[in-house]
Amino acid sequence: MQTVDNRGLACPEPVIRTKKALDAMDGGTLVSIVDNEVAKENVLRLANSMGLKTNVKQEEDLYHIEIIKEGVAAVATTEPCSLPTSRHITMLIKSDLFGVGEPALGQVLMKSFFHALNEGSVLPQEIFFVNSGVKLTCEGSPVLAKLQELKEKGVKIFSCGTCLDFYHLTTKLAIGEVTNMFAIVEALTQADKAITL
Repeated sequence: MQTVDNRGLACPEPVIRTKKALDAMDGGTLVSIVDNEVAKENVLRLANSMGLKTNVKQEEDLYHIEIIKEGVAAVATTEPCSLPTSRHITMLIKSDLFGVGEPALGQVLMKSFFHALNEGSVLPQEIFFVNSGVKLTCEGSPVLAKLQELKEKGVKIFSCGTCLDFYHLTTKLAIGEVTNMFAIVEALTQADKAITL
């Protein structure tokens, strides 16, 4: 029996660590320990998407999620890794925040998004940053390290030149290349799948 201790880890780290451990197993039981209800539900959702049996035991403030894996590694059907690897995926990031609402939460979610994207087995071919999204590619960005990891994996990173100029960030660009609206439109219309955040 293997154990993955996810206490004190924020989303999506418990799911990522559990998935990595499951992917490395041919079979057997994995116990994923989490310390909050959201992490418990997310790990259970992962296991269910992989068709694996689960059992949850609560001990004080901790959840011990037993995941039983039989035979060859299963593939989660609800995660990006289930997409065919031959698809050309283009992403458009139009804000430095993930979602609409409290800015502090939007920043946390954006960091989590790029962390999770780096852990996936299917990556976009290119990411275009527009409007306030260009702030993520500039000096002081909280996601620069994750963008660098994506670039090292072959993901092309582009920032809208008009947007950089508008925010007076042209000289602050820290990663990727400057692009224009024509190139963005071409990439989005030619991609097999375009994802906008």
